[in-house]
Amino acid sequence: MVPVGRDDLGFKIKTISKLLTQNMNNSITSLELTSSQARVLGYLCYRTQRQETVYPRDIERHFRFTHPTVSGLLQRLETKGYLSSEPSPRDRRCKRILVTNRALEANQQVLNYLAASEQRLVRDMSCMEIGQLHSFLDRMIQNLSDSNGSQQTADQFPCSADETEREPKDRGWQSPDFC
Repeated sequence: MVPVGRDDLGFKIKTISKLLTQNMNNSITSLELTSSQARVLGYLCYRTQRQETVYPRDIERHFRFTHPTVSGLLQRLETKGYLSSEPSPRDRRCKRILVTNRALEANQQVLNYLAASEQRLVRDMSCMEIGQLHSFLDRMIQNLSDSNGSQQTADQFPCSADETEREPKDRGWQSPDFC
């Protein structure tokens, strides 16, 4: 019989997610960012550092957000001085998103927080256990995706394939405890 309640895997995963979000929100309050804003800002900074042009539609697709959600997020980030937008040189109907120096500095602080948070998350695990955990979680994502009838992989959830394939040092941090 499948456990239900506190021993249920879904409950435990949801609890971990909520704790990570709460801890992140508490850690970045001085930046005047929420965890959702920080994730979008991280995506924008990453794409900017790769000299890639980003449009609101890219954010909608990447995070699977609706247009109104993205519009609101971008508007709040612009009000806080983290980004600006300008018409695309190729198509004046599209707005190109540009990050500010404040965004790049804040993103580095968020990356530092994420590195420390991930270290805390797997603090008492061996390298082999961490590898197994990644494998198990990837399979769970695939299993749930298969049952929806849509083929989705771990790299389609909030980070892109190129970000998933990068080494930890490419995310702006490197943990000596990771293998």
